[in-house]
Amino acid sequence: MVLILKKHLYFCLFFIVISSFFSCSKKPSQDEIKNSLHLNLLQEPVTYDPRKVADFTSTTISVLLFEGLIRRTPDSTTALGLAESVDISEDGKTYIFHLKDTKWSNGTPVTAYDIAQSWLDMLHPNFSTQNAHLLYPIENAKEAKCGKLPLKKVGINVINYNTLEVKLNTPTPFFDEIISYCMFSPVCQSYISENPNWLDVKDRSFVCNGPYRVAKRRIGRVLILEKNPYYWDADSVELEQISISIVDNETTALNMFLNNQIDMIGLPYSGIPTDSIPEFLNKGMIETTEKAASTICCFNLESFPFKNKNIRKAFAIALNRQEIVDNITQTGEAPGTQLLPDTLIPNQPTPSFKDGDIKTANDYLEKGLKELNISRKDFPSIKMLHLSTGIYPKVAQAIQEQWRKSLGVNIILEGFEYKVFLDKLGKKDFSITQCVWIAQYPDPMNILDRFCLKENIKNYPGYDNEEFRNLVNNSVYYFNKQDRFNELNKALDIINEDVPMTAVYHWKSPFMRKRYVKDLFIKPTGSFHLTSIKLDKDEVPSNRPIDVAVK
Repeated sequence: MVLILKKHLYFCLFFIVISSFFSCSKKPSQDEIKNSLHLNLLQEPVTYDPRKVADFTSTTISVLLFEGLIRRTPDSTTALGLAESVDISEDGKTYIFHLKDTKWSNGTPVTAYDIAQSWLDMLHPNFSTQNAHLLYPIENAKEAKCGKLPLKKVGINVINYNTLEVKLNTPTPFFDEIISYCMFSPVCQSYISENPNWLDVKDRSFVCNGPYRVAKRRIGRVLILEKNPYYWDADSVELEQISISIVDNETTALNMFLNNQIDMIGLPYSGIPTDSIPEFLNKGMIETTEKAASTICCFNLESFPFKNKNIRKAFAIALNRQEIVDNITQTGEAPGTQLLPDTLIPNQPTPSFKDGDIKTANDYLEKGLKELNISRKDFPSIKMLHLSTGIYPKVAQAIQEQWRKSLGVNIILEGFEYKVFLDKLGKKDFSITQCVWIAQYPDPMNILDRFCLKENIKNYPGYDNEEFRNLVNNSVYYFNKQDRFNELNKALDIINEDVPMTAVYHWKSPFMRKRYVKDLFIKPTGSFHLTSIKLDKDEVPSNRPIDVAVK
């Protein structure tokens, strides 16, 4: 009883503290309260620098604060952002972008130099970013990043203050899709050169160019965004304010939702605790959305025993993916018998194995053991990395138990918070890792091209196959989308045979929202398009406990 009372007291105190924090400023009007969306993140974004975004949380914030030449619209198509128009050469290799008259949030103009220098920054060999490979369609970009050519040889040229020329190595039919990703948003070069600690700014002096700007930031506690008055399309931005608390517990976040303290719950914001999903499904409160994302298991191809293909096949085939989506994720996710989600590429090659085929898995295990010249009793314990938050520990535990039962192997789980986890992935400091990939733009190349370069920081297995690489690289010469997909399916056949990784399931993400949250659009990659949201002011509770207005 004492323990129960302590827990109850903890939650009461927590809500009081959160409420008092948000209400420390001048009391807002009811209209201001009713046009402010309340959300929660499980963690502080890893970075506020759009050039460095790689995780889902940082990307989620970056698209609100920054905008590039091309943007994504609520109906999930690409549209001109900073660009007023674009001229494309007949051979598809030269793009000339003519910029709108737009401004940074400090009132200074956004120039072609800002964009060019931001892109070139990412290609400097010493600049740390996980997505530099997305720039590689640009002429000499890869060579510059690898230090083989100077940056002045890269096909990015400022013609004048509002005209940018970009030259590509080869025609890239999906180039507009690529540069719609928030990583291609510029940063204000004059501002960051004068303020080396610009990322530490916690108020309106943080310079950005997107639909929102920072109003108030308390690291690890709260982020309050307000409509950016200098945004070129500010008239189309419905919400005056987005208030984001940072609470790293899904159960606490769920209670905040039920108590009207946040208006939506579900990835990329706080996920719904898996134990609570059946209850809210039965109540009809859960909506789901397809995501161009997958939970996968990667094998380190340089580590023992996963240098051996038959061992990798054994582990991949032994997974019972259907059991995981039925009992853990529970919202109709597709078992990962195919490597990529259908939202990225339909009609993929038929998988060469049955889900959870224990007999075939053990046959491959025996083949692998013979090739390695070891017995089952000599098989080592294997460490598996996973994220320590959200649903990931439960999925890892299920995989651990399946491999124990089906293959008789001992899996040691190691969970880490996001920054440490990403660092270990990048350094290949694992034997197996359960991780995710989330498409930054809705095309299979977004996933497949990372495996064309062994040194790519997102090529977690360290995969290297020349035939696969040639097929992927040559696919860009097919301007007909289906012909290009046919070529990529040949590449999928090869990587499926090599098994550097195996998909566990493809996401269908559950979320809940208050009935007054209207016009919520979902992007092809599965994230929410917040700038189009409208709040029905007649239905917003007048006594919402969080007063989030910042003056």
